[in-house]
Amino acid sequence: MLNITGMNRFYYLRNFHDMRCKYGRVLSIIHQQMHREPESGEVYIMMSRDQSLVRLFSYDSRSCSLYEKKFLGGYKFMKVEHEGDKPVFTINWDDVVVMLESPVVKVLKVK
Repeated sequence: MLNITGMNRFYYLRNFHDMRCKYGRVLSIIHQQMHREPESGEVYIMMSRDQSLVRLFSYDSRSCSLYEKKFLGGYKFMKVEHEGDKPVFTINWDDVVVMLESPVVKVLKVK
């Protein structure tokens, strides 16, 4: 379960879709793209290319955690768009909730 107590800064990694990566690689991307060290209360969000899987990496003063959500059977996550071409941008908590809780139907089969 995702624990958001104290989490108030959310960053979306726009061009990072490799779901094989775990903590070390994501931390490396944060260093390379954002030129910063993750701080307590920060959450970094990435989505698979087919929009079926979302991962959230959260950091506190002693550890990092991974939260993963995957839709099954013809559903996917909403595509996240942002004006401009920044590879990393902030995203509001309200938008994170909409993204995680609003499945989009890939195909509507009508008989």
